[in-house]
Amino acid sequence: MFGFSKKEDNNNTLLTPEMLEIKDRFFAFLEKLEEKLKEFTEASVPELKELNDTDSDELKRGYHRMKSAVLGQLESIRKKASDVREEKITDYQTSDSKAYFEFRTVCYDRFNAFEAIYDQCRGEIEAAYYDDFENQYQKILDEHETLKNKFHCVQCGSPITIDQIYFTTTYITCPACQTRNTFEPSTQAKMLEHVGRSLAEQRTAHLLKEHDAIQPKAHDLYLQRHTLDLSLIHEKDRHVIEQTKIKMLELENQKKELEQQAPILYQKYLRAMFNEWNVINPAMSESHEKFYLRILNEYLQTKKP
Repeated sequence: MFGFSKKEDNNNTLLTPEMLEIKDRFFAFLEKLEEKLKEFTEASVPELKELNDTDSDELKRGYHRMKSAVLGQLESIRKKASDVREEKITDYQTSDSKAYFEFRTVCYDRFNAFEAIYDQCRGEIEAAYYDDFENQYQKILDEHETLKNKFHCVQCGSPITIDQIYFTTTYITCPACQTRNTFEPSTQAKMLEHVGRSLAEQRTAHLLKEHDAIQPKAHDLYLQRHTLDLSLIHEKDRHVIEQTKIKMLELENQKKELEQQAPILYQKYLRAMFNEWNVINPAMSESHEKFYLRILNEYLQTKKP
């Protein structure tokens, strides 16, 4: 698992010969895994896109089974890298704290580069599936435009204008004879609420992405601070200790500022998404607003210390 050739070019002056050997082998190992990630993704994406286009199942179960299997393979490759990092880097035993700090930092930086490629490959797999909710919504609008003036009273035959898109069975009173008429929406129109939410989420996905980027950034700052903390275990130089603690405090403050932004960005996304949903299906605005408040409150509860 961990057998690969050693590179001769090394610029890490504090590392012991053994550390240099492990670092070079670790780098080569990650490079091979990156090649596997890219090759597997390149081969899988066209197959997933074809299956998505040809799968007649409304729920796309065949597609999702394949996608799950592909993501499982990617995660298996990532786990190999993570396991080796923990065994060979994190758990490495030495009394030379300065050398270990440099060793750990350079290897973790290389692992983070591997993680970036893993995330990119996973993103390509996720992007293979795309529902065109804009198109689905436009079809509902077009259908409504075609049918809105073709409904007639069952009692007197007077025309009844369908003044909005109904997505559930609705009783409409004839303005001429006051007879209650049952209006049954089409299968397509019945999807309005589902399509509406999905389309609203699609239109505001960039805002959710801003929020979701907070956690990995905060975690990275935590790891940087933790690494600095470990470097002080055997440190004797008071100046180095003082400067390191200043840097640790800066990282902690940056992490707190990021975490304080998370609820603000999430509420910005949620408000924008529900605004879009209300425009798409205004008949449900009141219900949507209650739903908005419930989701927001549940989110804020999770952020309480």
